[in-house]
Amino acid sequence: MNWYYSAKDFDRNSKISSEDFDRVKALLRMSPSSTNLQPWHFIIASTEEGKKRIAKGTQGFFTFNEAKVLKASHVVLFCSRITADEDYMQHVLGVEDLTGRFPTELPAICITM
Repeated sequence: MNWYYSAKDFDRNSKISSEDFDRVKALLRMSPSSTNLQPWHFIIASTEEGKKRIAKGTQGFFTFNEAKVLKASHVVLFCSRITADEDYMQHVLGVEDLTGRFPTELPAICITM
């Protein structure tokens, strides 16, 4: 994560190992966001059919990316929520309450003078 390289071409025969890609997925799942909102989800394609479906999104202005999508070992499509209305925020808070993020009891405050 401290090193960046923008690949311009991929070897269609070179594949990311399952173990390495499991590590990538774990990093994606654990990516933090403000107020624990995680306003994203990911679509991952590693099959030829899946990559072809994602490549359809490169038509038009982004056509230069089609070959990259089709030749890559895995493709991760980042999808982001652009709004967080009251209903969604209540859903997030409800899930966090169920998973124990919030304390069930407030700690006692001891003030000495």
